[in-house]
Order: sequence, then structure tokens, then C-alpha cells
Amino acid sequence: MKNTTRLQGNDSVSASSYNIRKCDLTVSNGSTINISALLTKIIITENLYSASIDADFEILDGVNLLESVKLNGDEKIDLVISRKGIDDDNETHKHTFYISEIIDYARQRPGSASYTIRAVSLHAYINNIKTISGCKKGTIGTIINNICDELSIKEKDINTSTDQEIKCIIPRLRPFAAIKWLNSGAFTSAGAPFYFFETLKGKVQYKSYEDFAKEKDNPVAEFEHSPFVKQLMGSAEYFKESEKRIKKISSDLNLTKYISASEGGFASTTRNIDIATKKYDDKGIKYDYGISKDSKLNPNNPFATRNNNDQYGGRKITETSTGKNYFISVNTKSHDGSQSFHDPVNTGVAKGQSFRATEDSILHDITINGNFKIQCGSIIKIIIGKTNAEQTAEVSSIDQFQSGNYLISSISHIFSDEYTQQVEIKSNSFKESLDKIIEVEETKAKEEVV
Repeated sequence: MKNTTRLQGNDSVSASSYNIRKCDLTVSNGSTINISALLTKIIITENLYSASIDADFEILDGVNLLESVKLNGDEKIDLVISRKGIDDDNETHKHTFYISEIIDYARQRPGSASYTIRAVSLHAYINNIKTISGCKKGTIGTIINNICDELSIKEKDINTSTDQEIKCIIPRLRPFAAIKWLNSGAFTSAGAPFYFFETLKGKVQYKSYEDFAKEKDNPVAEFEHSPFVKQLMGSAEYFKESEKRIKKISSDLNLTKYISASEGGFASTTRNIDIATKKYDDKGIKYDYGISKDSKLNPNNPFATRNNNDQYGGRKITETSTGKNYFISVNTKSHDGSQSFHDPVNTGVAKGQSFRATEDSILHDITINGNFKIQCGSIIKIIIGKTNAEQTAEVSSIDQFQSGNYLISSISHIFSDEYTQQVEIKSNSFKESLDKIIEVEETKAKEEVV
């Protein structure tokens, strides 16, 4: 595998340099084989909405490994990948993967076979052979933390301070399914939803959107969309420039109020009935009530406050609470006075949905050189240049609409000829107010005689 093409001695020339220090396959009888020479590519994926990272090891097998070690899908791979920057200490990714599938087997040329080994983390494997059931009590975060113990998760960062303590019965579910069910009712006191995920940096995490937003003033990295490389390869300046350069960007701007308004992004009503007392109640919420200033990644809302159009029936977008309704049944006498699973749902679902419906108000897919510092849940800052004007004393060359703070929601780590990352980033707010409309001068086409 070509993993040393951008090294200068033991140091990295650019951010895309890397070294596979270890890639050992442990087979069924316990013996270990170094398979790094058989690798053509490794793709490791982490996602804010996935409980486990997964990896694809693409193999070009000219030594008949499949038959020799009798690969059958219950082996493990110990992987260590490192990089040493010109001025930095060693950075290392270390993880043990357990094989879940062997796919895409083909013999496209004589004397060799190609296939992909797909692997997951240990707790994902345990999830498939375990169910949990019984009465659980505590905050949802505490219950999820206990489930992590049952999954043998040692490296974890679990926020147990979800709003309200509950008492519930888990009806013999697999751990991941139980966590997903519990998480649907988990919110902070401000209504921010929680996320259960794992990162390549080594920890299973359970954090709220408020936890992410706390880091907005100290983003872990800054990236800039620049079409040209200015520094000379091999220099420290080149390494730093390549580390922060966005090589490619594509965007799903998600600037649709048509959909997000119908999803309760800006206003909604919760209607609940207590089946024990037959008491009915309803409560409407507005965006500004649900999402505080501290929970936004950038200063400004994802909508214009002065809208002169008529699509909201003469109302502000934050007053359209009848467009989305939540119907919740609660039972105040279900657990001898303890709160049931539905109680935090009743108080938090509207505000939580406001977060979810607006969290990707603007979304980019970017390709960057490998960066060992970032992970899902990190806040990064990106700078995108304008498409037209050059910078002057009065006008900045930075596109204020698309630049700003973003939350990393997924990363595909691709180790091939070089180390690159395909990163999905999203933001629930804008650096500049959407009320600030720049007057665009109309240009009149000149008449041409044909």
C-alpha cells in the first residue's frame, strides 16, 4: 500500500502523509498475520447518527490468504496509523476492528484475487448477540451509560444529565435499539437533542447539541477554500497550508422553509392527554423560545425576520404553530408518582424537533487532507471566498453567507495513495443576518446586430 509517498524521512511533507504502523489480522486459532502489504485502500467511517464506526479494508490477495488462514468472518484486525508533522509530535489513530463481512470477491487477473473485509467495533458485535429488558430508572443518560457497560464499552464520554428522571420498561431489545428508543425522549432542559456515536479517536460519546455549541468560540480547526497552493512542498509552511485547505466542496444548502416549517422547525404545538386523569392540555412554542443564543453555532437565525411575502398567511414564520402538532399520551399514575418515558417527551419534543429541523440549515460536503485532530461532534470554522469581487478596503473577499462555524456530522477517512477525508458539515445558523440584503445592480444586455 502506498503510504509513504509524501514523507521526508520520518516526517510528513503534507497533511495527506501517513504511515501504517500496524495492520495485524488475528485469525481463529489466535495466530497473527501482518496484512499491510495486501492493502490497497482503507475507508473508515464515523457518523454522528451511528453507534459504531466501521471500516472497509480493500485487499489485493496474491498469496492465497483467504484459503491459508481460512477467513470465515470472526477474525479481528488491529490497526495503528500514525503521522509526524514537520513541527508536531506523533499523531496516532489506534483501533481494533472485528470482521463483520467479506464482500466483493473477484478474480479480475490471473494470480490474484480482490475482496473487501468489512469490520466494526467490538460493541457493535456484542450488540448483535445480546438483548436487554426489565425496569430501568434514572435519567435517560444514566440508563444509556449502564447499557454501555453491558456492551463492554470502556472508552466513553457519556453526558448523563438529560432532563428529568424517568422509570421505564425496556421490552427485550438489542442494546442499540434500546438506546435509539431512549434517545428519542432525551433532551436538555432547553430542548436540545442528544446523539450517541463513536469516533476514530477512540471514544463512544453521548452528547447534546448544547455540548457541541459550547465549543463554537474555540473551533478545533480552520479550513479555507483556496484554488491554489502558495507554498513550496517540503516546507513547514506547505504542511500548514495543506492541513487547512479545502480541496473540494459541494453543498446542499437546505434553504427550504417549505419543508422545515412543516417539520416544526420554527413553531409547533404539543397536545397531550393524561389517560389517568383525562386532563387535556396544549402548548405552542416558537423558535426563539426553543433555541437559545448559546445553542446557535453562529450569531444569526436561519430565517429572515422581516419577510414581506405572504406564504405564512400574514404571520411571522415563528407564529405558524398550527402547522405541526405533536400528540402525546401521558400517564401520571403509571409508576407510583415517578415520571414515565413520555414525560420528558411531552415537555421536550417540540423544542427538540426545532433543533433537528434546523440543524442542517446549511450543509457542505468537503474534501480535505487528513487531519487527526477533528472528529464527529467537533466544531470547525470554514472560510469561503466570493465568486465575483476582489477584496477592497470597503468590501471583504469572504463569502459571509457560507463561511462560519460548522458541526462535523460525518467523516470518511480514506487511506490510499494519500490520506484524505470526506467530511459532512452543517450549521443551524448564519454568520451574517439574512435580513442584510445586498442590492444587486442589474446589467442591461447590449443589443447586437446579427
